[in-house]
Amino acid sequence: MHSFRDRFFRFMEGRYGLRGLQDGLQIVIYAVYLVLVLINFFARSRIVNGLELLLIAYMLFRILSKNIPARENEGRRVSEFFYKIRDAFRFRQANAQEKERQKAIQKERKKDKEHIYRECPSCGATLRLPRKKGKHGVMCPRCGNKFTVKCSR
Repeated sequence: MHSFRDRFFRFMEGRYGLRGLQDGLQIVIYAVYLVLVLINFFARSRIVNGLELLLIAYMLFRILSKNIPARENEGRRVSEFFYKIRDAFRFRQANAQEKERQKAIQKERKKDKEHIYRECPSCGATLRLPRKKGKHGVMCPRCGNKFTVKCSR
């Protein structure tokens, strides 16, 4: 006699099954389902009840599906969407930090009375030059470009 467990494992062979935290769409479906359960706990709505049943049906469809590549693509697309959102927030945070750093650098440069700061017209490198009156020839150490700088004390 085959046990129920053996029959169940044979039935699930070749099916998508439960992927846990690897499947982004599965996580989203579970989260939405839990939110709907909490809403329905207080609201007692037939519409929310129907949405819960639709989500359960879709979860079962995904679990029992034999089209594994399609289910993996669905999960991958959802994961990529959330990665883009996460990266956008990280980029915004990095931009804010970079702006603060640039402000601090500008503040320090304003305090420096013995030097002037100019950008190389060729490569854009910021050069710290001695503050001397008149025109001076300067060579960029990064790219070797020669240009003139005018400074008034």
